[in-house]
Amino acid sequence: MTDYPTVSVVMPTYNTRDCVCTAIDSALRQESVSVEVIVIDDASSDGTAEFVSEAYVNDDRVRVISREKNGGPSAARNIGFKAARGKWIGLLDSDDWWKPNRLVRLLAHADEADFIADNIMGYDVGAGIETGPIYDKIEDRSLHLLDFVLPSAADTHDFGYLQPLIRRQFLVEHDISYRENVRVGEDLIFNLEFIAHGGRAMFINEALYVYAMPVGLISRAASPHSRSTADTEPLIYELAEIWQRLRKQLSPEENSGFAKRIAVLRREAAIAAFHRARVKREFTKMAKLIANEPLVRQRIVERIGRNLLPQSMRFKG
Repeated sequence: MTDYPTVSVVMPTYNTRDCVCTAIDSALRQESVSVEVIVIDDASSDGTAEFVSEAYVNDDRVRVISREKNGGPSAARNIGFKAARGKWIGLLDSDDWWKPNRLVRLLAHADEADFIADNIMGYDVGAGIETGPIYDKIEDRSLHLLDFVLPSAADTHDFGYLQPLIRRQFLVEHDISYRENVRVGEDLIFNLEFIAHGGRAMFINEALYVYAMPVGLISRAASPHSRSTADTEPLIYELAEIWQRLRKQLSPEENSGFAKRIAVLRREAAIAAFHRARVKREFTKMAKLIANEPLVRQRIVERIGRNLLPQSMRFKG
């Protein structure tokens, strides 16, 4: 590739050989926008790196960077940032994909923002169908720090999930990168850092990013490609660090938002600890959490209640 692309697509992979080509092809088939795809393989054991290299051996728009040791998605994205050559960086997970007109639609706002994000289309892997946009009743508008900080209602997603196009020069000038110790909520921390450094952010209410949900809304089946973790402690630590650094320059409403978000995450940490104990079959620890944490008991009761509902009623509203 002799000319620099408009967009560098940064794609971490880990054992996603059977779905990664869908993601890569969705980037390469973007309408009227030149792209390169930087695949950072995070020490996969299923031959993902070799498979991608062979599949795109004749396409110089695709580059594969292999890591010898697994470092998580944040570290992989940072490697991709350093390798990127485009004016813009697009974040794309290897089990997701883009609609063909995504980049054209977002780049129509290139003069207005440094961070351009769209709505996200949920996809139920088990059912094989799109389940609708995850953000409801939000108009095209600018985004501000408070949009990312405030905790969301139980039935909504917050803007920490956004997968934006980012102006690469802004990242370079402000030395912004992912916190590599954070493996859950890493996008929230990254997005907050971007806004805190004065980045202009826009939201476009068109669902052009298709997101393979960890658990399908219809099938209730877990995605085989999900690598999410329940450990929110690093997220809480980094969020508190950002708040401490910014609090003197924040408005009372913004400071209150940080306090609320951290409080919610700390309460939810008990749920995360319960899930980790369940996966590891640490039954004594599970019992202690049930006995000592009211929110854990509440969630268990809610889960039992849902399971007792007739099948036809479980997924409504």
